[in-house]
Amino acid sequence: MRDIALRQQVLTTLLLLAITFALWVAAEPLLTTPAKWLAHALLTGWLPEIIETTIFEPGAFLVVTKFTDINGIVSLAAPGEDGLAFRLDTRLVSYGLPFYAALLWGSRIANPFNTFAVGLFLIWLTMALGLIAMTAKDLMLVIGYPFLTADWVPPAAVLVVSYQFSVLLMPTLAPVLIWIFQLKGSPLWHRLEGQLEKPRNKG
Repeated sequence: MRDIALRQQVLTTLLLLAITFALWVAAEPLLTTPAKWLAHALLTGWLPEIIETTIFEPGAFLVVTKFTDINGIVSLAAPGEDGLAFRLDTRLVSYGLPFYAALLWGSRIANPFNTFAVGLFLIWLTMALGLIAMTAKDLMLVIGYPFLTADWVPPAAVLVVSYQFSVLLMPTLAPVLIWIFQLKGSPLWHRLEGQLEKPRNKG
């Protein structure tokens, strides 16, 4: 019976993946708005002397700086001058959202709506951190010294690793870790516990 329940959850998750990813493709600009607001607040609070503002676009997060580029020379923009801007593709950090939704709704857990609300906030937080890492990478490459010497800016090597982790690993790793943490006490959790205890009992 437990094996049947486990297979049902796997099949349900796979079915939900098709649905949640379709919803994500259709509503990605709306679904990522909270993460954009959070990234805006964190960036402008962290780098007020570097970041002018941010602009929300469908599928993108536009970061406008207080610097300009004149004949290849980057310097502070004069009043009324347009600042350098970086357009970030939010889909690079948001595809973990439908993945998490499918994992959670494919599992039988108590209080699924409350659990999903908490998980959704955590996913938005990881997305915001990913957008910040992407912004920091662009600032390092384009603005250079004025950014790297600003307060609370880590070394370049840390920025590079943070960017790679945020784009390559975080969108898939974070949903799984959040889901596993929220799975405790569910039928699937007990099933997995039983599988882990079998080798121990044999020994």
